[in-house]
Amino acid sequence: MTTLNDAQITAKCVEISKCLVDTKSGFVDFDLRNSCGIGDAARLAVSIRLAGEIDEETLAGISAALKLDFRLVRSEILSTYEGLGWASVNKKNRIITEHIPPTEDIISQLGRLWREQEPTPVDEATVNGLQFLSKSPFEKTALLSELGVAQQKFDAFLDYGVQAHYLGQFTSKDQKETIWTPLYWAGKEEQVRKFLEKQSEKEFPRLASLTRSFRDYPGTPEEKVPNDPLVDAGISYGYFPSIAITDRRQGKHEYVFASTPQFEVDPKKDIFEKARLIVACIRHGQHHAEVSPILYPRSILNCMRHNSMKPHPYADVQYALLKLHGMVTLEAGANRYGAAVKVKWIDTPENNLAADIADELLRGEEPVVRSKEELEAKKVFVKGMVNYSSEQRRIRAADDIHAKNEFNRLLESVAGVRR
Repeated sequence: MTTLNDAQITAKCVEISKCLVDTKSGFVDFDLRNSCGIGDAARLAVSIRLAGEIDEETLAGISAALKLDFRLVRSEILSTYEGLGWASVNKKNRIITEHIPPTEDIISQLGRLWREQEPTPVDEATVNGLQFLSKSPFEKTALLSELGVAQQKFDAFLDYGVQAHYLGQFTSKDQKETIWTPLYWAGKEEQVRKFLEKQSEKEFPRLASLTRSFRDYPGTPEEKVPNDPLVDAGISYGYFPSIAITDRRQGKHEYVFASTPQFEVDPKKDIFEKARLIVACIRHGQHHAEVSPILYPRSILNCMRHNSMKPHPYADVQYALLKLHGMVTLEAGANRYGAAVKVKWIDTPENNLAADIADELLRGEEPVVRSKEELEAKKVFVKGMVNYSSEQRRIRAADDIHAKNEFNRLLESVAGVRR
């Protein structure tokens, strides 16, 4: 049934596993075991990559920050890494040596593993369903038909998603029961749902096409945005995030994105929002530079992070938003033409995480979800295990996630065993 590529599968698995953090066990552990396992493995991999050698206490601290069960990390995830050649464990001193590949290889190899591990029908419905819904809402019966699963499995997919808040339902303009994913609009669910409720089912394919376009080229400049009333309305309601940059003549240039999974209600703390700011500033240099346009966006990002950008007279305008959000400082400098501005990167775990996501966006890839838990994991390395452990945040109470027919399934399982 699945038509997603390996990287897309892993990205969806990460979204699912993060939404089910701190939930009580039940049939959800059976129905979504493959997706949650792959998602957890991906989250840990991107967090410990380039760490070199890790002792068990540090691994336990990282696992706690990511809200992963350390027993499962030791018994399952490390075994997966060893099988992939990503880690080796010294049996005597319990030191783990990681050999984890770049992020693009992490997500492609784990997506392939998801296929090989025979996902359950609910696994497949959830991964594929989230991919469909990340582009546009779906009328309920149309989504059931598109996913091609039995009604009982579809019901489980919907029950888990609604309770874990990665799925929602509303009535469309033409009075049809419709499913969407509020996960992509945290803090804006109400206004985005109002926008969607104004649309009829015939508008959903257009929304999907526009979303694909903005996902293929994140930070599309306004002059290249399709001339479609849905775009203007979508930007106004927050369905399509946009960043506006003011040039030296006080002209505003808008850069439009497809929405991404949101786990932070406060935009100031949202890693994806910071990543979009970085991409928008670089796109501004590509499309509206005063002197010479940027030809290689990822190279500019790399130079920015390593403080090897040469002073430029337009830098104070182009990167003003990054200064405002504490990602860079702007210092007076000079180049061969005269006065210029030197951009200096502020090296913090949060800024580096945002830059990692920005790089994935500029590659045109679906980024792996990283938010506050992944940021906390990075702080284990920065602060050291002892200092970090004193700052551990309070773990919230677990939510009970279950399917409506779960009790009947349990009775059927018990009856089957007795027979």
